[in-house]
Amino acid sequence: MNFFPFFSIANDPLVSSREFIEDLGKKVISEISDPKIERSTRKLNFRKIYFEAFDNKYITKFVLGRHWKAIDSNTKNEFLDSFNEYIIQVYAPKFKGWNGEFKTISSTNIKKNLYLVEMLLINKKNTTSNLKLDWRIYLNKKNKFQIIDVNINGVSMLITQRAEFA
Repeated sequence: MNFFPFFSIANDPLVSSREFIEDLGKKVISEISDPKIERSTRKLNFRKIYFEAFDNKYITKFVLGRHWKAIDSNTKNEFLDSFNEYIIQVYAPKFKGWNGEFKTISSTNIKKNLYLVEMLLINKKNTTSNLKLDWRIYLNKKNKFQIIDVNINGVSMLITQRAEFA
């Protein structure tokens, strides 16, 4: 098992893409979900994981859509910072006390360097609340995976955020 998913990729990207998501899940459980973790530490840990695993610039550009081209570089940077802070403030607390596991089902190469990793988010407290997640990730020029979208039970994070900010 690869415990440094953000720094190295094995020869088979289908296997590596699954390991990347599984390792991400382990990090979330150990560094974010433990209820004993202080609120500020939880947010710092989430911030670190978010910036390592997600392509936040791509996500931000997608969320702004056509408006991205219409704003100057200072406004783009301000929005990027504000949007990233918003994501951290909203999502970090959601994992507090979560007791479950991340189990990947499959990985598919959608097109060059773009992969879809299907997984189950298994809630140990309530098995009827398991979620199916589809992670869209790509292998960047530095040979690192980065997440560009998460579909939770068929609902895209990118589309949802774009609708919220429209």
